[in-house]
Amino acid sequence: MDWTAFETVWHDTGCRTLADLAAAHPDERLYAAAFHLFYNDGAQILSPALAANTEGCAADDRFAPPEWRWDVLDAASDAMRPWYLRLTEEFLTGADDDEAVNSLDAAHDAAMARVCRAMTATARRGGIHATLPPGFVVVILEGQRGDEEADLIRASVDPEVLPTVPELASYLRKLDG
Repeated sequence: MDWTAFETVWHDTGCRTLADLAAAHPDERLYAAAFHLFYNDGAQILSPALAANTEGCAADDRFAPPEWRWDVLDAASDAMRPWYLRLTEEFLTGADDDEAVNSLDAAHDAAMARVCRAMTATARRGGIHATLPPGFVVVILEGQRGDEEADLIRASVDPEVLPTVPELASYLRKLDG
C-alpha cells in the first residue's frame, strides 16, 4: 500500500467534504471534525466515519461524535471506498492470523493520525473554509477502543495544537483518569 498516497487522498477528500459542509451551512460554526467507527473484522476493513459538529449543536460532551450533528459524512466514506477495498485485498485476503489484522490496524491508525494532523494544519491556515475558527481541530475519537482512545487522540493532535483546544485537553485528562 502506498500510505503516502492514501493519506493525501484522505486529506483532500476530508478537506473537500468539510469545505462543502461549511459552505452549505454558513450560519453554523464548525468547531471540530473527527474520525470514528473504525472497523476491521479480519475479513474486511471499512472506512472510518468522518463526523463534524457545530457550536450550536454541542452537548455537554463536545467530543462524542455519535452525538454530533453530522455523525457520518457519507461523501468522505464513499470516496474512500476503493482504497479500503485495496487495503482488504492487500492485507486481509488469504490472511489467516491476527498478525495481519494487527499489522493493518497499526498502519491504518498511524496513517489516520497523520491525516488528522494534516487536516488540522490546513484548516488553521484557512485552507479548508474561511468560516472555520482558529481553534478548529480534526481528531480520532474512537470511544469503542477503550484504553486506546487517549493514545489515538495524542497521535492525531499535534502537541502544540492540543492546548489551543481546552475542551479536548480536558476530555483527554478525563480519559487518563
